[in-house]
Amino acid sequence: MKTLLLALSLVAGAVCASATGRQDDLDFVANRVPQLHANFFFQLDPAVYRQAAANIAANLGTLTDAEFYVQLTALIAMAGDPHTAIYLNGSAAAAAGFQQFPLVLRWLDDGVFVTGAAAPYTRALGAQLVAVGGMPIDQVVGQLATLIPHVNDQWVQYMAQHYLLGQQILQGLHVVPVAATTPLTFRTLAGEVFTLDVSPGSNSSLSSLPDPAAGIYPDYLQNTSQNYWYTYSAANRLLYFKYNSCGDMPGNPFANFANQVLAILDANPVDTFVFDLRGNTGGNSAIWNPLINGLTARIPTLLSNPGLRVYGVIDKGTFSSGSLDAMLLKQPIPSSVAAAFPGIDLSKLVQVLGEPTGGATQGYGNVTGFTLPSSGLVGQYSTEFITGPSYVPTGPAFQPDIAIGLRSTDFFARHDPVMAAILARTDAAPPPPSGSAIAVNGASFRADEGLAPGSFASVFGSYSQVPDQVLVAGIPGQIVAATASQVNFLVPARAPLGPAAVSVRANGSELASGQATLTSSGPGIFVLRPDPSQPGAVENQDASVNTSSSPAAAGSIVEIYATGNGPVDASGNAPVSVFFGDLPAAVLASLPLTQYPGLWQINVRVPAGITGEVPLFVVAQNLASNAVTLSVR
Repeated sequence: MKTLLLALSLVAGAVCASATGRQDDLDFVANRVPQLHANFFFQLDPAVYRQAAANIAANLGTLTDAEFYVQLTALIAMAGDPHTAIYLNGSAAAAAGFQQFPLVLRWLDDGVFVTGAAAPYTRALGAQLVAVGGMPIDQVVGQLATLIPHVNDQWVQYMAQHYLLGQQILQGLHVVPVAATTPLTFRTLAGEVFTLDVSPGSNSSLSSLPDPAAGIYPDYLQNTSQNYWYTYSAANRLLYFKYNSCGDMPGNPFANFANQVLAILDANPVDTFVFDLRGNTGGNSAIWNPLINGLTARIPTLLSNPGLRVYGVIDKGTFSSGSLDAMLLKQPIPSSVAAAFPGIDLSKLVQVLGEPTGGATQGYGNVTGFTLPSSGLVGQYSTEFITGPSYVPTGPAFQPDIAIGLRSTDFFARHDPVMAAILARTDAAPPPPSGSAIAVNGASFRADEGLAPGSFASVFGSYSQVPDQVLVAGIPGQIVAATASQVNFLVPARAPLGPAAVSVRANGSELASGQATLTSSGPGIFVLRPDPSQPGAVENQDASVNTSSSPAAAGSIVEIYATGNGPVDASGNAPVSVFFGDLPAAVLASLPLTQYPGLWQINVRVPAGITGEVPLFVVAQNLASNAVTLSVR
């Protein structure tokens, strides 16, 4: 009954916790935590902290519970130690009356998107959250950042995707007024903007987009309840290890698990070993030592395979021990071992891909948990300073060797661009375009792909009039269509590879300029319409357009229409690989259509054994395209 009354009072905005109880919680945060912490004031003036605590104390009798505990959370966050915090999500926060909206959010490269929703809010599935209570999302996140101790924006984004769902958090920050519902504004990929009045509710039964039961799901989204798991792909000679949390699992301790992985490694050909630490927020960094020790003992054997590549994968959710373990992958191979393999470029043996981590390369950690004496809210504090490896540059985040983001068009198309880059053996991503004229692949509109001479491209900007000319490296490109914000054109076939100036003009005068990178190939598959699942320009064997109502049959031939093919061989074919999910397919033809300059047709056989919605992408010269969704029956 006490919990119920507390929850109801939080919704109503009333004050229900006693002044004594609040004072006990405030005293713990203001006085006890700084005593317990290894060095709470390492970058914070104690006088500033004491004054902030005094300001809260002066208003104990007038604050609502939401306001008080939000301010208390902001107080401890002032230390700037990401490991020292009060958490306003989770079961303890729910018991204290902090309610959640029945949605799931994911912070992607192009915004915060709804990936799960309960009825009656399923209209929001696949849409971007753009405002809360009329406040633009960037301003809301700026407010939330005061509650999230951090040293980089990555961790703010990771935590904000959870805190944006907290009704009392938003009320306590005065982002929204106290009310039973909260207006959340969304924008679809097609540009439709709408607002839903959302009430707190259970997250136990949600509709998801993409639906895990409707087709192939990328590995990194599978088995999320397990701390660790692995799979072996014989078709790709690839061993994939997903490390979700640095902690043992009952019934399968890591030492036993490591033996299983090493046995697979010993018994099968492995050219690619993937350590995926995306979303690993930490635990005990030593848990995985049996696997690392086993691999270290096998280094001479592993290096005897000149095609071996090892990949680490990180993102904004890689934090604490997860981040530390990811850095350990970059540990140099002993010179005595390297000397035995003079023909191998060991600098490229281990590559880290993905996004910068949410955790710093070093900082305070080794935490101890606490429970506030009155509210029961939980938190933790650091007990020692953890020094990062000497071979990793000190910084607010561990940086990947190859930066690869995850966009909404990837996520909802069931596509993992990191795995695509691994399968492509991408050594480096082309630099992104810059300037007031942003030139991107004309099929995918992605800024992380190079532009191939002779391919379709689009250049975006705010032009004072409709352009009539685009120059790339000083060479005119053929304009296909133009508006005051977008010009579709053909990259001149004789433009030189490398950095290139882009100039958008009208009547001989320059309207905007930018910098792009021309690459030998720049594969992009055309997308039919602005839909989260990314339906592609793909024809079935009967010449019908592939859709969910007109799927391809496994074993049949489909035609893919793309751009950016690159050089052709003596027979006129452009070398290409095609993947359905991570399953390679047989390519029957790969032909630039000379009668339609810039267009590239790829004929491929749909592999047997796949059904439902399948992400389809192509690889040309170690660069992967965007993915589109293929429906297979």
